Amino acid sequence: MQALQNDPAQIAASAYMNFLVQPEAAAQLAAHDFDRLFGFLTGHDASLQSLSTQTAAVSPDWLTPAVKAQYRAVWQHGLQGGLNYYRASPLRPATATDPGASAVQIPPEALRIEVPTLVLWAQDDVALLPCLTEGLDQHIADLTLVNIANATHWVVHEQPQRVIDEIAVFLKAPTAIQ
Repeated sequence: MQALQNDPAQIAASAYMNFLVQPEAAAQLAAHDFDRLFGFLTGHDASLQSLSTQTAAVSPDWLTPAVKAQYRAVWQHGLQGGLNYYRASPLRPATATDPGASAVQIPPEALRIEVPTLVLWAQDDVALLPCLTEGLDQHIADLTLVNIANATHWVVHEQPQRVIDEIAVFLKAPTAIQ
């Protein structure tokens, strides 16, 4: 919320959200066999601001034909549910017609998390910048923040074993909860 209100880089990085809340977003993303969504996965158009119907010339190693088929199979069930997440949240950049995050105020006590929490943060994510982790320790009593270098929004594909290992270590750690 704070970054969407005050950090110009995060506001710019989150501008894609304003496309995703538009009524025509699902149809545009599904067009041409999901070319625009695959463009997002490949980094061809990471911002989704100026969507193109072309896919990137080079796909990442993890985006195999089998993985593409899995994504396509899920997306064919419909995109509206996922897009409704963006519509339901006011946490998006403000526009001339939508105050977005600029109109949101949440009392600090409502943001307090008392359970042990693991946050894995991909350092090269173009949508979720590292600034979003700043100050988390003020809200989370028992925070484990793991920054993952050389990883993007698709860290679960790029470094799956690292993600699995970090979660396993975290789940085996002793907790303060009785």
